[in-house]
Amino acid sequence: MGSAKKRRHAKLSSAEPPGESTEAKKVKKKDKPSSDEPSTTTTSGTKPSEEKPETWSKSKKKRMRMLRAKEMKKDSNNQNPSSGKNKSTASSSPDDDDSPDSKKPKTSTLQDAFKARLSGSRFRILNEELYTTTSKESFDRFSSNPELFEQYHEGFRHQVESWPVNPVDVIVRWLISNSKKQQQQQKCVVADFGCGDAQLAKDLLSKSSSSGKKGKSNFTIHSFDLVSQNDLITACDMSNVPLPNRSVDVAVFCLSLMGTNLADFIREAHRVLKDDGKVKIAEVRSRIEYKHSQKSKQKKQASDNGASNKEKSAGTLDEFVEVLSQLGFECVKKDLSNKMFLVLELKKSGKAPNKKLEFSAKPCIYKRR
Repeated sequence: MGSAKKRRHAKLSSAEPPGESTEAKKVKKKDKPSSDEPSTTTTSGTKPSEEKPETWSKSKKKRMRMLRAKEMKKDSNNQNPSSGKNKSTASSSPDDDDSPDSKKPKTSTLQDAFKARLSGSRFRILNEELYTTTSKESFDRFSSNPELFEQYHEGFRHQVESWPVNPVDVIVRWLISNSKKQQQQQKCVVADFGCGDAQLAKDLLSKSSSSGKKGKSNFTIHSFDLVSQNDLITACDMSNVPLPNRSVDVAVFCLSLMGTNLADFIREAHRVLKDDGKVKIAEVRSRIEYKHSQKSKQKKQASDNGASNKEKSAGTLDEFVEVLSQLGFECVKKDLSNKMFLVLELKKSGKAPNKKLEFSAKPCIYKRR
């Protein structure tokens, strides 16, 4: 009797609780979270009102710590390229803004801009002095300070870069073409008054040839200027060049009629030229053809200084040609095709130059900055 009651009690305890089927038990077991996943249920088995944030496993936490340490190290290397393993890479990388190579071009560009501005300022000052003084005064000044010559021509070369046409190139082409037409047995002797850096001589010696043989030129060039910058140049006063009478075929004045005694230059060219010799002049048109637009201002300034206004208010090409004729030359050709420059071709007229005549072209005075 007692054993039968025990067996019956065991059956009842092992039986399913009332109201819960086998299917429900399977679903409940399926919804039960594993120990590896973060729990989303309370101890009573019901869902909370808000989900808790995801908790990482130990392995995931370790991976995140390693990744964060790696990013911090990378940021540290970018801020200080001279430390760590990236030292050589950072110092040699052209894209690194902190590298010396990247800073050097910026500094160099700024320095070049200041140098160009300073060079332009010096050029304008020296240019004004050459226009407003005699050739002897300029020769004495540049002889005692040869560095001024280089400073002037450095600014001049910078200015030539903006010109559509260089007058030196025009005269070189004319000399070569004229030499071929005449087919001279002897070399053509050229005197370049105010040669600068002797670009005309360099071009003629390199471009011209005799009988197709390299190294031989059809020209003998005498280049004169205030300072002898190279072996091709003879330093002298343009009104007194070291050449004998009637020894030159062509005299050239390419942007070199600078000074207050221009008549002395033309008379000196007349002296050294052969009887059938020619003169080639290239000059800024505004120096020959000009008209002052501020006459009232000039008159007021002259009255304030207690002096009369003797400066010419206008100039024409015909007046310039007339002055040249009084100095023993006849104009045979005018080239006015360029808006900036005019080119004249002259020949001896057979008349002796007027020894008392003096003239000067309008000086190119730049605004002070």
